Amino acid sequence: MESKPDTFDGGERRRHKRYRVKDDALVFLGKDTGAILDISQGGLSVSFAAFEQQQTLPSHLDLFFAHSRFYLPNLPILLVGEVQTLTSSIFSSLRVKRLSMQFGALTSEQQTLLDDFILHNTVAES
Repeated sequence: MESKPDTFDGGERRRHKRYRVKDDALVFLGKDTGAILDISQGGLSVSFAAFEQQQTLPSHLDLFFAHSRFYLPNLPILLVGEVQTLTSSIFSSLRVKRLSMQFGALTSEQQTLLDDFILHNTVAES
């Protein structure tokens, strides 16, 4: 993967409502793929499987939803949380994590497309 994004070690900082995303919404993190769990105007959380102990994440991701043929590339991100959700003793080399990411500065086009994604591809507040 690419360079590691900045991280945040503080408490709760959400300013936006989170929404559960319909099944099969994905993010591409460099060469890796994660499933979107929830999303807001300010960021998203992703379920991510990694085989490496230390993973460096890129500073941008691509958002994809096949059902609506939606694709939003190159969204700037900041990693704000990482929690292992599957114990490492089940599969010694596989680590499943929940990554919480904040969006960086979006262009007006990216913001409009993100608004459209949330409006048409989410099911309820999370």
